[in-house]
Amino acid sequence: MTADILSAINTLSRPLSEAVDNAQSSHQQAVLAGLRSNRVLLLDQLQTDSSFQEVRRLRDEVMTAAEWFSGDTEDAAWGFVQECLLLLLTLARHLSIELEVFRRSRAPSAANFHTPEMAPPLPPDVLSVTQQRTLRAALQFVVSLGLCPYLAPGVGVPLGRRSAFGAMVEKLVRGGAVSAGGCRLLITTNVLLQLTELSSLATLVFTQHLGDVMAALCQLGYQPHWAERGGSEEEETQELCAEERQTCREALRGLLGKVYQPIIIKELLILQGGSKQ
Repeated sequence: MTADILSAINTLSRPLSEAVDNAQSSHQQAVLAGLRSNRVLLLDQLQTDSSFQEVRRLRDEVMTAAEWFSGDTEDAAWGFVQECLLLLLTLARHLSIELEVFRRSRAPSAANFHTPEMAPPLPPDVLSVTQQRTLRAALQFVVSLGLCPYLAPGVGVPLGRRSAFGAMVEKLVRGGAVSAGGCRLLITTNVLLQLTELSSLATLVFTQHLGDVMAALCQLGYQPHWAERGGSEEEETQELCAEERQTCREALRGLLGKVYQPIIIKELLILQGGSKQ
């Protein structure tokens, strides 16, 4: 079933150029069309392909438990991010179940029957290079569309400084419903942290996006209140409550204590910025 879930993730995160081929449309329109096309293709695959029956069942369970999920959103980019988050959580839940079964099935006495020539069985959360590449693509979409665009100016490394495509995506998302940015940033960050509870997924998240997660937690936990920064009344309704802010602060402290310290220092230096070379 792991392969089926990753196949669904691959369908959703396939290159957008494969979904849209229209030279007359603008880059932003082409990206939006590609996101919609991939999402529609995934949902159709889940509904019609019998081999994805178990994937659909587990995804529906995750969706039911996800209070943040909104199936009727008109924002194509956020709708796409939500599907990515659902499938990533589906994979994490499946791997957690498989790991629990794996640990229970390995009786303590079984080690006595191993010989030096016998390799121990691999745990079910070990992913192939191709599977890791698929997950990296999905995580890149999630961070680019569901995290970085909602960071405040001066927090984190802007997408526009990473690539030309990042600059276009940044404008694309900011042209949508910015008022919900705080909630969306919290949702994306929380899901990424849930994924890191599995060591195999934590490696993928922290290898590429540790700085982005740290930047999001810094903003969510320590951003001044809307009145202090001269925000609007609409921003007040979207502001995090004290409990949510405290949870983000604790998550940041836990992250700083869990990850290898030289890597943390490197990411903090990048987040603080420096002189242009």
